[in-house]
Amino acid sequence: MRKPILFLALLSVAGSAWAGGQGTTAASFLQLDTSPRVVGMGDSFAGLADDASAIEYNPAGQAYLTQKYLTVMDAVWFQDITYQYGAIAWPFKFGTVSADFFYLNAGTFQGYTASGTPTGTFTAADMYGTLAYSRKILRNLSAGLSVKFLSESISTYSTSSVALGLSAFYQLPYPGLSLGMSLNNLGPSEGFQQGYALPLNLRMGVGYKPFDNIDCDIDYTQPNDTAGTLSLGGEYGYRALVFRLGYKFQGQADYNQTESGFGPAAAAGLNFGMGVKFFTNFTLDYSYSYYGFLGASQRFSLGAKFD
Repeated sequence: MRKPILFLALLSVAGSAWAGGQGTTAASFLQLDTSPRVVGMGDSFAGLADDASAIEYNPAGQAYLTQKYLTVMDAVWFQDITYQYGAIAWPFKFGTVSADFFYLNAGTFQGYTASGTPTGTFTAADMYGTLAYSRKILRNLSAGLSVKFLSESISTYSTSSVALGLSAFYQLPYPGLSLGMSLNNLGPSEGFQQGYALPLNLRMGVGYKPFDNIDCDIDYTQPNDTAGTLSLGGEYGYRALVFRLGYKFQGQADYNQTESGFGPAAAAGLNFGMGVKFFTNFTLDYSYSYYGFLGASQRFSLGAKFD
């Protein structure tokens, strides 16, 4: 009975915390992807959750890690915006401890008075750090808890907040098949002059590993401020190469080419990526995503696993 109860509890918490209305949440940078591997598979990972980056997708899956994982990433987002990310997952006998750090530099802007007079330049930046812990509750069931500390700054103004994450992961009796669920960004309102709800995000996924060199996953993700997305993808490893392909779908149609329905739909569509393994325990990953009228985004990461 403990297996379904944990998943139902997460759904209950999500239902009681839901808000609504596009543009009604703060700290939108919390919704940015932090793994080229996941992006290459169409943003589907909750049912796999088997590396360091799972701290942002479903940290409960990290309870089954048998090696230490480390990853660092650089993302070239659209409109010349870049952000960096790093994560580590460290399994112990009492469970797995993981941590990550995110930093986005929005660049330099020209300031103006209300009458249009230049006032000089200013900068803007977003960042967060996360600590997570996961452990097995039963042989095939694990749970995870994460705490995120976030901060935003623009010119001389800054604001900060804290958010919690809850997650569960279940390995089904059928070999290679697993279920995952996570609820991220539970926390108080955040904002510069007026507080807004954090971008609560419920993610549910089914993962399948039919062979050692093939991973597949399908996720449904429901934010609290816009329509949900369905994503599916997979990866295939051949010798030192890994090829990834995924698709994200939102609503009745994808709105990649129009500004109507802007939101996660702008990121809907086909994604692809690849990885190169070298020196046995190292991997270089790359992903490419097209955001319609916004342009394209590329992500690069270097990962390592060690005993």
